[in-house]
Amino acid sequence: MSLFCCCIPRVQQKPPRLKRKPSPSEELEMQIIRKCRELPREVWANILKLLPLNVLWKSARPTCYMWNKIALEIVWNNLVMSTVVDVLWHTNEKKVRQRLYPVPPKTYVPPDLTPFSALARWNLPNFEKELNSTDRQRYCCDGVLLLLPSGKSWQNAATFILRKSSGRRDLWEFEQFTNRDRAAADLTEELFDPSWIAKWIVTFKEDQDHSSSSSSTRGSLHLDHVTVPISQFVKLFALTEDEYWPNISKLDGFGKKKNKSRPSSGIITPSRRRSEPNIY
Repeated sequence: MSLFCCCIPRVQQKPPRLKRKPSPSEELEMQIIRKCRELPREVWANILKLLPLNVLWKSARPTCYMWNKIALEIVWNNLVMSTVVDVLWHTNEKKVRQRLYPVPPKTYVPPDLTPFSALARWNLPNFEKELNSTDRQRYCCDGVLLLLPSGKSWQNAATFILRKSSGRRDLWEFEQFTNRDRAAADLTEELFDPSWIAKWIVTFKEDQDHSSSSSSTRGSLHLDHVTVPISQFVKLFALTEDEYWPNISKLDGFGKKKNKSRPSSGIITPSRRRSEPNIY
């Protein structure tokens, strides 16, 4: 048996591959990457502040959880919290212009890590609510005026219409967003309106004095707050500041398919691979 085994030719084994030795430039690059991962969070915050707005939002923010949180903090603190919004509306008797102020977010990073789910909100001060009120169906929302810390401003050119009137509040929205078929046809390069970048929702509420009354006796309405998706507000901010943003006419979070259950944020978060180091 042993003689038979000796006569069987052995399978030649391939010699083990020798690992290629990295060049000096590659070693230096790897050392720089390792050192960068060891940088304190404060240093990364200062570095990301130097990036253009579109690069910060589209490239740096989805890189990892830490960069995403730092980028969102920069956007909230430097952009949203330093911006005020004026709402223009009128009745048959008068024209009204009221100023709303930003509301700090409960958390910078949404639970699902998608910025589209986060809404920037500006509230009207309580004392302002008592100064101007109106009856239902006797007023109209004209526009939103965005006042940036640099002194620049933006005002919508699109028309607001009453999208929903239920309970004790009215919601006003751009006409293009109330009909998705029309919006899909209008969102072209020839007919594109910068107003459509951000999906503003202006909310009017009923006076608190009438909140406990029956539904048959409706009270007067007052302006309450304004909201816009944070991902769309960033693009509108860049447009107002004349910053370069490729494909700015593409509307983040607005799906054209009717069977779409939830709008897409337009932000691609890279998936982690097993071979890649954990940089979160």
